Amino acid sequence: MKNIFLNIHGFGSSGANSKAAALSENFHDHELISPDLPPDPLESLEIIEAIVLENINRPLILQGSSMGGLFSLIMHFRHSVPALLINPALTPAALVRNRLGEIYEFSNGDSILITEDHVNRFAKVEDELNKGIAEKGVHNGEVLALIGEQDELLDQKIMKSILRKAGADIISYNTDHRFEGYEQVCRHNLKVREFLLSLRG
Repeated sequence: MKNIFLNIHGFGSSGANSKAAALSENFHDHELISPDLPPDPLESLEIIEAIVLENINRPLILQGSSMGGLFSLIMHFRHSVPALLINPALTPAALVRNRLGEIYEFSNGDSILITEDHVNRFAKVEDELNKGIAEKGVHNGEVLALIGEQDELLDQKIMKSILRKAGADIISYNTDHRFEGYEQVCRHNLKVREFLLSLRG
């Protein structure tokens, strides 16, 4: 039986990111779904949830990086789907507020002006995250977070505090926000491989 990996990219990235490539290269016998997502977090969650519900009775595992890690953790709370989080951005409203008024360039060539509306939409998502942590917490062993200790974007002390409160397992690496070397982690780290290859559903 094959697992289905749903790769969820970060803000401004695309479904053809390096994390999707790492899964394709190391687990080519399994199915990969890696959609391009819009900048609006509420629209992104609708798209992700539709895919999750289509595959809810199959052995589905989420992989989310940065904002995609945030979305993956929310999907875990909503639907008890296992999730691998890579440098998850768990305080999104503050991160977006720091870019308020800036033109944000996307990897596909698009760009948007960051407005107060973006901040408010990410605040709604953050509220759901905090409610999930407070009321549900992580199912034992079903969320694994990979943390880059040299992350130039996130305060990893804060991220790790949130993850511990949620009950997630954490592995730290000496790498950056983009998580250089993830392909090698997929190839050689036994805990990550076991998490991704365990048959579920």
